[in-house]
Amino acid sequence: MTTPYKYYSPVTDVTFRKVFGEHIDLAASLLNTFLPLEDGRLITNIQYVSPEMMPETPTRKNSIVDVRCEDSAGAIFLVEMQLNWDTDFLQRVVFNTSKAYVMQLDKGKPFHLLQPVYSLNFVQGDLHKGLGEWYHPYQLVHIHHSERVLEGLKIVFAEMDKYKKLAEKGRTKKDLWMRYFTEMTEKTRKPAPELLDDPDIAKAIELLEIINYDDIEQELYERYWDAVSVEATWKCIGERDGEKKGIEIGMQQGLKKGIEAGRLEGHAEGHREGLEEGEYNAKHQFVRNMLAEGFEPAIIAKITDLTIKEIQNMMQN
Repeated sequence: MTTPYKYYSPVTDVTFRKVFGEHIDLAASLLNTFLPLEDGRLITNIQYVSPEMMPETPTRKNSIVDVRCEDSAGAIFLVEMQLNWDTDFLQRVVFNTSKAYVMQLDKGKPFHLLQPVYSLNFVQGDLHKGLGEWYHPYQLVHIHHSERVLEGLKIVFAEMDKYKKLAEKGRTKKDLWMRYFTEMTEKTRKPAPELLDDPDIAKAIELLEIINYDDIEQELYERYWDAVSVEATWKCIGERDGEKKGIEIGMQQGLKKGIEAGRLEGHAEGHREGLEEGEYNAKHQFVRNMLAEGFEPAIIAKITDLTIKEIQNMMQN
């Protein structure tokens, strides 16, 4: 397969996992740069573990993260790249982080064996509207005494779109990694010199060169972007169809309560119901199209945030 560009984008599943899921030194560099670690601590001697955390029962959601590793002390690190961001994914991140914490402990074992879990998430979208920061670290703190911290879970979000709008082209390690994610695209011909001056960033850039990808990986890369485009298209169709149906339902309900009251109350309720049905139908059609194209259910689950069981049910209908 031939491509008209020299570099692949670093924000796709294919490239993200190749760079950080196959090169432990780069994963450690990314974690040390972005995580709120204790003073003087550096993450070393980490090893990869399966990124997939299977549920204990069929009703619990299966979770797939891009990179999952742990250090010699047992601390767990989750790293994920999320395009087409929606605020609902906030709950997904909390879910994944909490599940990784809970699944450490076998039944009957003492709780002091639990090790901390860190979740690092790069998102493309507006995570916190109105806030002028792009870096958002979270942890459990006392409401009235923020210096009192419950250790165990720490979650970090880094907003790529907001970084491009707000941040200067700095040269700190955090800036360089963010510039790597936001400046390196398929249109890049010559990376910024300061990116190449840093050994970690330079290595990560080299791994984006298409010569490092075999035919299967190149095909997966192209199909990933196709899937992202299809998902965005079906989402728009679902919202449009839901809006139309919502107006119809709202008008019907509005007739029962009067023109003005019904328009306000009925339209709102009908709009919600119509959006839900429209989005479900659009997502169902999207899954059917993805399956017809040969995508594995695990990949579809990653893109749509559906469970494997939900996708299997759609396959039967």
